[in-house]
Amino acid sequence: MQDKINQFLKLQEIDIEIAEFEKSFEDLPKEISSLEKKIDFENIKISNLKEKINELEKEMKNYNNEIDSIDNKISEQEEKLFSINSTKEFEALQKETGDLKRLKLEIEDSQIKAMESADSSKKALAEMEEFFTNDIEPLKNQIETLKSKLKEYTDKKSKLSIERDSKTKSLDQDFLTKYESLMVDNPPVIVPAIGETCSYCCLTIPPQTYIKVLQKTEIINCPHCRKILIPEENLNE
Repeated sequence: MQDKINQFLKLQEIDIEIAEFEKSFEDLPKEISSLEKKIDFENIKISNLKEKINELEKEMKNYNNEIDSIDNKISEQEEKLFSINSTKEFEALQKETGDLKRLKLEIEDSQIKAMESADSSKKALAEMEEFFTNDIEPLKNQIETLKSKLKEYTDKKSKLSIERDSKTKSLDQDFLTKYESLMVDNPPVIVPAIGETCSYCCLTIPPQTYIKVLQKTEIINCPHCRKILIPEENLNE
């Protein structure tokens, strides 16, 4: 039984190392994802603002074209005024010219608002791009460092897993089944009984149970936490 326990203690060393790796690196994927989302979010904000500026510049160009077109129409109307003899026709043409001038003022007002919005957006874009360069761009290096750590962890865990699989093939399968069922609660699975106390849950075990632990003839579970108990002196054998 002691040889069997020793074999499983070696397996437990691997399982504890794997568990420590998992605990140390379990948040890495989330951290990487969070940083990538932050970069994407800032990129989207910049992209959206650039698109808005492009749309405003198109609007201003359209307003310029409309104003030029109205100016041409006004010039044509004003030239016609000098060749009209009918008062009624003169008044109608004068009214049409006045309507065109009012429309021009409205368009110019919209043009000014578009220009102000474009200027404000360009200023905001410059601030965003400066923030991205100073605060967001460095996150890419941070992500690469984290990915490197994650790969290193994955490689080491993979090697440990291969070593574990190799060891389990030669182990007592009934014992392995019991051992792995207890692994659900995380290692260690095999713990020493210190006196009549379980070293894992720190609760007292019955004297007859402790005697069986010392005899080392069968697998003894702690009646409280279900860990497999061994004598304290056998832990380092």
